[in-house]
Amino acid sequence: MSEHSVYAVFGVVIEPPEDYRALDSALAAQRPAVELPESERAHVGLFMVGDSNHIILGTASKPLESCELVPVSDLVDHPADRKALRDIVEKLRLTVPTGPDWLLVHDLD
Repeated sequence: MSEHSVYAVFGVVIEPPEDYRALDSALAAQRPAVELPESERAHVGLFMVGDSNHIILGTASKPLESCELVPVSDLVDHPADRKALRDIVEKLRLTVPTGPDWLLVHDLD
């Protein structure tokens, strides 16, 4: 039986990249957020939804529990989040159909 996950991710949906190795390398090459000044702290991670049906680059996430209510206004992003996403998207010339924004994800584990 499959488990369900529901979470909010601040990020962008990207089209599948031509070169996943370049994406993996760019993500691995990021400086750890704790090494960055407070105003620049953002770390871009990769979220695959379904069987790679949706590919998200995100800087923040929040799991949502069953029967939990979270006002969208409580989900806050920071300028560093947007900058980190923009930098990696521009560096790799990725196509972004959605975002940056808070994305609500319902996935099967």
